[in-house]
Amino acid sequence: MKVILVPDASTFLTRSASFRSLQPYLTNVMGSVATSVASGHGTYETMSWWIIEDDERNVRGMMMRTAPHKLVLSPMPNEALVPVVDAVLERDPEIPGVSGSRDLAQPFLTRFIQVSGRALRVEVERAILVYVLGTLVDPAPSSGYWRTGEQDDFELLLGWWNGFADDTGVERHGLEESVRTALSNGRIYLWIDANRPVCAVAHSLVVATPSGSVVRIGPVYTRPGERRRGYAGQLTAAVSSRLLQRGHGLMLFTDVANKTSNGVYTRLGYQKVDELVECALLPV
Repeated sequence: MKVILVPDASTFLTRSASFRSLQPYLTNVMGSVATSVASGHGTYETMSWWIIEDDERNVRGMMMRTAPHKLVLSPMPNEALVPVVDAVLERDPEIPGVSGSRDLAQPFLTRFIQVSGRALRVEVERAILVYVLGTLVDPAPSSGYWRTGEQDDFELLLGWWNGFADDTGVERHGLEESVRTALSNGRIYLWIDANRPVCAVAHSLVVATPSGSVVRIGPVYTRPGERRRGYAGQLTAAVSSRLLQRGHGLMLFTDVANKTSNGVYTRLGYQKVDELVECALLPV
């Protein structure tokens, strides 16, 4: 196995296209971030893009680090673990942690700590379920209607996105830029009831692969006091239907511990395909 550091997001997308076609959902975060950077929308302190090739030069995995965020790992063969850890230690030995499939992230971090020689411990911050839409099931109707978010909604949505971060523990880096960009691209939708917004659903940029395009739903946020009234399910279904009509495959993430969200998405026809973990590296 050979680990190759490629120079930029565009090269990363091109070199990984065949692999992402085989793993369109478990590489979607890397694909959407790289697409954002390549199109001039995303900015980070430093960026590293790696692909992993076998002896026949077939891409068998990929990694991304957009500081200050954690290292992100795609699925990859077990035999890639040693060269992958070595490559990360050479390029970015101070990574704050890792995000990836549980079966990969934990052995990666075990070896990383051993080889680094640093006194570190691993803390699992979040366990995340990956859902992919099978057949969309319409939910029971809720009062109200939905519309596309507008620039006048920015302050409201920024507050909601901060509320989402409070609820889930996700990182806040670039939050304001993310909301502005999503609004300008028409990627945020609001559910309106009694003439006021009560829920919002966003989606990622479209990530193209040779086998088809994928869009990730999220964040999904219902304001406190308006929850458990069906708004999130109704709006997620409406946005999902629109994206399906455009020919995209759909996915989303949920916190393992959030039984309410998992129930909502399962009833809509989303099916669990994997479990990811976000792990922090902390001093002993």
